Amino acid sequence: MDWSWNKFRTYLRVSQAYKIARRLFVMNAFDGVLTIMGVVIGAHFSGLSNPDVVITAGVGGSIAMGISGMSGAYLAERAERRRDLKKLESAMLIDLKKSQFARASEFATIVVALVDGISPALGAIILVLPYFFVPRIDMETAFLASLGLGLGCLFVLGLFLARISHERMIVSGMRMILVGLLTIGIVSLVSAPGAV
Repeated sequence: MDWSWNKFRTYLRVSQAYKIARRLFVMNAFDGVLTIMGVVIGAHFSGLSNPDVVITAGVGGSIAMGISGMSGAYLAERAERRRDLKKLESAMLIDLKKSQFARASEFATIVVALVDGISPALGAIILVLPYFFVPRIDMETAFLASLGLGLGCLFVLGLFLARISHERMIVSGMRMILVGLLTIGIVSLVSAPGAV
């Protein structure tokens, strides 16, 4: 398959993959950030003093989310696009398996799967970064920095959504931060000593 830039753009346009990938990027990065935020808060309230445990849990979780997202999206997208191709073949009474449309569909499946897998893993990895700096910084600082990075990621995702929907960027960013703060509050209440 020729992977020239022009063909790449053509396949993205024909398959509409960029719209699906854009949606999945936001949803899954959001999931990755909130999931690892929960892990970080739980580790903090358990009195954990070893940063390696948070790093291992965060990296392990991000890899698992990446593999899950990639394989799940690939299989689901492949099934949907093959169904569409068969319906089109049936309507046109021709074999389209070697057509540009079929190649664009295969390409879209791969792009969507990659975005679906990378976005939650990326969001998750960002949150464990402060723990790599312990003992240069203490665990409390790493915890607060991790939550700050998580809220920052959510704000950026909100800006991205506002750009797509042509809404007010700050309002959209703050809406995402509000969800993050709500998550922090609920997980903290559940994770605090004596809560369970």
